[in-house]
Amino acid sequence: MKKLFLGLSPIVLAFSLSGCGKEASEPTPSNGELVFQGTCRVCHAQGINGAPIYGNKKMWSKRLPQGVPTLIEHATNGYGLMPAKGGNTDLTDQDISDAVNYMVAAVQE
Repeated sequence: MKKLFLGLSPIVLAFSLSGCGKEASEPTPSNGELVFQGTCRVCHAQGINGAPIYGNKKMWSKRLPQGVPTLIEHATNGYGLMPAKGGNTDLTDQDISDAVNYMVAAVQE
């Protein structure tokens, strides 16, 4: 019986260690994704107050011709019913730029 235990031990060890590699291989979210998830998603996931829904090409098609710099300016300073920086004044201008680029990339694929 002792041999059986020793024979299974490396197998058990291999299965235990196989889970370790999965965590390291998961992609790290970009800053844009983190900002979107933490702030922008509140309105851009449901279209609150006319916000274009993340990933909805039809809704974004009306805004994309304005150009990314204009979209960043609107997100930074506020536009229509959207408050400046989505209401999160702790965000930097780079955070806003990253989030806008993240949302735009989702509809330009």
